[in-house]
Order: sequence, then structure tokens, then C-alpha cells
Amino acid sequence: MATNAVSHIEPHAMQLTAWDMPTAVVAGQRFKFALGVRCAEGCNLGGRDFSLIDQQGAVVDTLKLGREIWPGTEALYVAEVEVEAPRETGHHHWQATIAGAGMQLPHAAGAIQLSISVVGAPDCEVTIRAVDREQQTPIRNALVVMHPYRTVTDDDGIAKIRAARGQYDILVSGFRYLAASTSFEVKDDLVTVAELDVDQPWTSQEEDLA
Repeated sequence: MATNAVSHIEPHAMQLTAWDMPTAVVAGQRFKFALGVRCAEGCNLGGRDFSLIDQQGAVVDTLKLGREIWPGTEALYVAEVEVEAPRETGHHHWQATIAGAGMQLPHAAGAIQLSISVVGAPDCEVTIRAVDREQQTPIRNALVVMHPYRTVTDDDGIAKIRAARGQYDILVSGFRYLAASTSFEVKDDLVTVAELDVDQPWTSQEEDLA
């Protein structure tokens, strides 16, 4: 007797990625980032809806992916997202989700976690000058982290950060240099100098090559 075989189709996985997320956003103001979604099997996801969910489970917004494949990629569909930041300062954990229902082939739902640092309106400017401690020369492209803000120094070793008043830990690091850290309270515009020491292993290598 013949038996009818029922084939099982494994749902296609959908992979989400986000980029250009700002390191800090001002409470209640609109901010932008990019969200991309691709099917592991290369299916057309153009125009599909996706949702942003806040940490209380409420829908922040429902948006659509672009209809064309992102240039230089294989089946990545992208949306330029612009939404309003939460009105409470602090760390917020959102989620971007896309449903798998309503497609010609079965797809599993996809999701990605989004971390958002919300700060008060900046009212002070902090200027950081990074210099070589021994030579007193500027250090360009040094990374300056004043959580949740971050930036890099210019050709003159200077970085400027617009920040709200408050207590901050600051970390400055540069290629071939040991990181330097300090803490201070921002009450008004502030100028500070970060003196970095050359990392000794790099010094030894340079001496060996001399």
C-alpha cells in the first residue's frame, strides 16, 4: 500500500543587524540609525514590516524595509530609522522584530536587541587635549570615552564633547600609548589635559629596529 509522505520545510532564518546607532541620545529628541534584515536563504524581504518594541513591551513604531537590496550585499534589505528617544534618562533596551508570517515560504521570526543611552540636554562643552607625557606633543585619533559619550581627537590632539552637567569617568587611549583615566564633575565648560605614556613594548620594539 502506498504511503503519502509529508515533507517538512524548515523555516528560513531572518538575520537582523543595526548600525549608526548614536552613542547617546537626548531625552525626547528624535534620532536616527539603520536597520538591515536578510533571509539566510536570500528571499525577497523588500517592503516587509518590522517593529520597534520598548523595554515595557510597547510598540514604539512600525516601519518598512526598503524594496531594493542594499548595494554591495547579498539580499540585505535596509530601513533608515528615525524615532523619538525615551523621555527618561538612563539605559533603555529596545528590540527590533520582524514577523515570519504572511510569506510564501515559512520564515522564523527575527529579532535584535538595541541598547539606547538617553541623556539630558547638553549644556556644557568639555575639551580634552591628549598629549604624549614625555614629548608634550599632541596625540591624534586618540579615543576619548566619557560615558555615554565618545569621540576621537583631531590633528591637534583635541576632542570636544557636549555633555549635560554631572559626574563623569573619562578614559583616553591611543595607538602605542597606555590608556589614562580620571574622574571629574562637569558644572560648566571645562578644559582638561590627558597625558599618555608610551607603551613600553612599543618603545622596546622601536629601539630594536634602530
